[in-house]
Amino acid sequence: MLDSVIPVLAKDRGASMQVLAAGAGISRATLTRLFPTRQVLVQAMAAKILDDCDRVLTRAESGEHAIGAVLDMLIGEYQPFAQLWNLVYVEPDDRGESTARTEEIFTRIVALLVVGQDAGALRSDMPGTWLASTFCGLAETAWELTLEGHMGVRQVPGFLETVLLHGLGSR
Repeated sequence: MLDSVIPVLAKDRGASMQVLAAGAGISRATLTRLFPTRQVLVQAMAAKILDDCDRVLTRAESGEHAIGAVLDMLIGEYQPFAQLWNLVYVEPDDRGESTARTEEIFTRIVALLVVGQDAGALRSDMPGTWLASTFCGLAETAWELTLEGHMGVRQVPGFLETVLLHGLGSR
């Protein structure tokens, strides 16, 4: 159900519980039984997004994959990072839990991309934080383009790889 609500909130940050329920294909009454307030719903969405990011990063950090495969994994499973950038960074948790987890996830992304720099797969003249911000920002842009129908879901990995690894130039 949260997977259905997240894109609705991403497209309309002011969406009412009625609109969010409709996006999930359930009634407002059902949604409010599951999540009594919009704040509780947003917290649940943030927790899900952070859990999804954690799952991808844990696999990527396992040491079982060469850096190329790690980058392919991040690119191929870009959606939670797009959602992280789109929803969790924009609506930080005042209570601190989501904010602390978001910072920890971002630090882990930076660390993986620094490994990519050290291996020569990513440019080394930029700080790791810049690379991580660029990855998350590109992922968010690609996800939004798919939500708006300007890009197909299957196009996203190629778009991310091209722009992240090769830039926008026509060299």
